[in-house]
Amino acid sequence: MPRSVFHFLFCLVTILWISLLCGESFRMSKCVEIERRALLKFKNAYIHGLDNPFASWNDEDCCQWEGILCNNLTGHVTGLEIGYAQGIGGKLDSSICELQHLTSLSLYDNQLEGNIPECIGSLAQLIELNLAFNKLVMIPPSLGNLTNLQTLYLAYNYDMSVNSLEWLSHLSNLRFLDLSLVNLTLVVDWLSSISKIPSLTTLHLSCCMLKNVAHKSIPHLNSSVSLKYLDLRGNNLNSSILPWVINVSKVLEYLILSHNSMQQSIPYEFGNMMFLQYLDLSYNELQGSIPESFRNTCQLKTLNLNSNKLSGQLGDNIQQLCCANNSLEYLDLSDNSFKSGPLPNLSCFSSLVTLYLQHTNLVGMLPKSLFLLSSLQILDLSHNHLSGVDIIDDANLSAIRTLDLSFNQLSGPFPHIICQLSSLDALFISSNKLNDIINKTHLSNLSELEILDVSQNSLSFNLSSDWIPPFKLTDLYASSCQLGPEFPVWLKHQTKLSYLDISNTGISDSFPKWFWNLSSTLQNLNVSHNKLNGPLPKSFPNTYDSSIVWDFSFNHLNGPLPPFPELSALFLSNNMFTGSLSSFCTSLSHSLMYLDLSSSLLAGKLTDCWDKFQSLKVLILEKNNLSGKVPGTIGALRQIESLHLNNNNFSGEIPSLILCHNLKLIDVGDNNLQGPLPMWIGHHLPKLIVLRLRGNKFQGNIPTNMCNLSFLQVLDLSINNITGEIPQCFSDIIAFTNLSFPRTSFYYSWVSISYLGGEVDYELASFNDKAVLSLKGSNREYDKTLELVTSIDLSCNHLTGEIPQSITKLVALFGLNLSRNNLTGFIPNNFGDMESLESLDLSKNHLSGRIPSSFSNLTFLGYMNLSFNNLEGRIPLGTQLQSFDPSSYMGNNGLCGPPLINHCPEHVISSTGSHEKHVKNEDEDKVITFGFYVSLGLGFIFGFWGVCGSLVIKTSWRNAYFKFFKKINDWIQLKVVVFLINMKKRFQDED
Repeated sequence: MPRSVFHFLFCLVTILWISLLCGESFRMSKCVEIERRALLKFKNAYIHGLDNPFASWNDEDCCQWEGILCNNLTGHVTGLEIGYAQGIGGKLDSSICELQHLTSLSLYDNQLEGNIPECIGSLAQLIELNLAFNKLVMIPPSLGNLTNLQTLYLAYNYDMSVNSLEWLSHLSNLRFLDLSLVNLTLVVDWLSSISKIPSLTTLHLSCCMLKNVAHKSIPHLNSSVSLKYLDLRGNNLNSSILPWVINVSKVLEYLILSHNSMQQSIPYEFGNMMFLQYLDLSYNELQGSIPESFRNTCQLKTLNLNSNKLSGQLGDNIQQLCCANNSLEYLDLSDNSFKSGPLPNLSCFSSLVTLYLQHTNLVGMLPKSLFLLSSLQILDLSHNHLSGVDIIDDANLSAIRTLDLSFNQLSGPFPHIICQLSSLDALFISSNKLNDIINKTHLSNLSELEILDVSQNSLSFNLSSDWIPPFKLTDLYASSCQLGPEFPVWLKHQTKLSYLDISNTGISDSFPKWFWNLSSTLQNLNVSHNKLNGPLPKSFPNTYDSSIVWDFSFNHLNGPLPPFPELSALFLSNNMFTGSLSSFCTSLSHSLMYLDLSSSLLAGKLTDCWDKFQSLKVLILEKNNLSGKVPGTIGALRQIESLHLNNNNFSGEIPSLILCHNLKLIDVGDNNLQGPLPMWIGHHLPKLIVLRLRGNKFQGNIPTNMCNLSFLQVLDLSINNITGEIPQCFSDIIAFTNLSFPRTSFYYSWVSISYLGGEVDYELASFNDKAVLSLKGSNREYDKTLELVTSIDLSCNHLTGEIPQSITKLVALFGLNLSRNNLTGFIPNNFGDMESLESLDLSKNHLSGRIPSSFSNLTFLGYMNLSFNNLEGRIPLGTQLQSFDPSSYMGNNGLCGPPLINHCPEHVISSTGSHEKHVKNEDEDKVITFGFYVSLGLGFIFGFWGVCGSLVIKTSWRNAYFKFFKKINDWIQLKVVVFLINMKKRFQDED
């Protein structure tokens, strides 16, 4: 090596070594003191959780603190990163603005709140700003001063909003922008501001409530040629945005426009996006077929057109993707209206990993070629009309891990090909017509299986008690299959079970002791609708999750109720339990929201321990033999929404429920409760929808404050000892008078689980609240339709007085029952205004007069009973009124006309006019009273004698009066004479 080269290398190494030492010395020196103090102010401004991100912020050199980056030469702080659920909370302190050399600020995923300080716009060297996943509110326009900014990430601040995006146009170096879930409703021209960012490559504006753009403005917008990733999902945008998307699509690789309102066909130009790899247009209203231009999208890896209105043959649509046969990995065409047809040949898509084709009108056999796709792992063909699976003996089956064939028409034996899929870890084949006996040969090859759903098939499991499965299931759904009569012993080895549904499986046995060893991991257990007998264990292992649902309903379980572990919902109805609930009261109860102990032969007094179940929303104790007073601690359930104590033997008064402000349904019917109707109902239960107090011994008047219950839809006070008159103020209850008033659902769902990325959903704790109502002459249980019912039942009481005129304002009422009272007077004449009525019972009162002609307006009336009153006259003509059985009118001796066999007298039926005259006379009878005659007399005295009397008494007035009339008489005579002379002259001239 030449000597000069050696000297050169030696000098170079020496210089590098010295530089390294100098740099190290700079790094080892203390950070800039003013920045250190700023960081300490920043630290003191926040609260933090157990994971303290400031634990190392103690020594002198702030460059050594966790989350801090410094320049090795100058010691200035250049980076601050505290995030990823480290949990600092409070307002974003302005002390951060003293760090003028910051190039990176990341406070991602904390609990920061309030506005972003204006002074952040002074951090001129900032390149990256990440404040996503906080609780920040406003974006200052001063961010437009950050001209070096390349990354701006402000997404998922759920209360954040901004009035203008004009400041974005100043960020000429910005490459990455994510404002997802920022409210941009007030931004008028958001697209113009975005189009002025020349270097932008990635844009996320999902769920921003963007305004639709005007077609005319798009040609005048600059189009970025650098945009590669565009996400505008969830904005309800219409097709007006598509021309701009096409303009910026030259180098687009990822395009997401899902969850919008685009209604036209898929633009032909989308197929010319040569670099496109990811396209998501799902959840729109796109029509037509996949354009032929998609034959050019050879780099496409993901195509999601789920939930649109695409049509044509599925095979023709898939044929347009042939260029991507080696690149396409994910294809979702589900929930579209393709024409019925077989599954097309997909063997050319060698790279396909995930295929969703549910709800695509597939028919016929499932071709064996599909199982030969070597890369296919997830296959969902559910909710179609497939009838079978081709037989295949090829050993080189695909590595399918998840297979969903549920809700099809598969019939016959269990498909043999499924038994050969050794990589299968999730199988959904529920709701088909399979009929087979499952033995170990069907399952022995499925060693990777974790999720098995065979419910709603005619499958019988014939597995020996000594068989040990090769798999460890986490989820088993076998409802309505045949697993019994003995309890399936092979479940003993499934120690990882979390979800077990073996309801209605013909088990007639008791629980084996080993089963309760599995219970600590079971999040959902459903053994309902079997014939399980014997007692439950005296204690259960502790559970490790609060969202656990156990369903033991509709069995033959007996013995006392034990204490239960921490659960979310517990179904124990329709069993044969004995003893009190004292042991049950020791249950762990912090998370229990739903408890159903109905129809379980429970007897005796109800234990007073309910104040410990503070999460309860639904409590059902109906149809037992419980007696004594209703415990006062039920009134401490602040979260309770539905309370069923009906059909027991409770006595005394209802305890105060004034703390239960969320109550929507109260049913204490068919007990022996007594006392006046509680006044607190109308004052303290503003959300009440169903109030059922029937079949008790309540007495006194109906409190008028019940009319404060605006949401009340069902009021049942029947079969009590209520007296007084029907309140006039029922017309103040909005749910009875407003047809468009929103109806509240009685559907409860606590726990659900999703598979296949949300494509398969199981609701593990769901419940439709219910009530037994007397409508249309019979008692009927309403559950799913309860929210649609509006009814008032005051029957079988001692009500007096007339039916109030205001009751005809209840135009949204479905059913009205006032029967078996002591009501008198006429039926209100405009009763027919209640056109929504389907059930009406006014029988067994003392009503008189005629049936109003407006009854013919009640066209929805399906049941009516007016029997045993004192009604008279002709029954009004109307399609509904003549269709009822004559028994609906019996006991009214004065009624006549169809459907009764007795004809009306001639003077009644001669004409409609005579009938209307009678109705008119009825109305006149109501107003021509003694006061009418008094008014008539006073009017005559003051009117007649006020004029004539003054003329008799006052002579000058009398003379002036008659002179006036004499002058009028002379003027009229003169005019007549002149008129006659003129007419005479005209006739003479004509002659």
